[in-house]
Amino acid sequence: MKRTDFYLKLIDALELSSDFSMDAVTNLKNLEEYDSISIMSIIALIDEYFGKKLNANEFKEITTVNDLMEKIGSENFE
Repeated sequence: MKRTDFYLKLIDALELSSDFSMDAVTNLKNLEEYDSISIMSIIALIDEYFGKKLNANEFKEITTVNDLMEKIGSENFE
């Protein structure tokens, strides 16, 4: 998956405004919309597009979008 496509899917999962600019260093925990429901949406997104199972506890060590992408596996991104 292209990184930009992943960013757009994250923006959608977090229900951010369409003009929100996200990149690899965006700190997820600083987003007002980042809560337990959005984490569940991200878990579903990762399962659907990457076939990976992440649990809520794994999100404790994820701070940035880059951390999330590393958890998914950098080989999955162009």
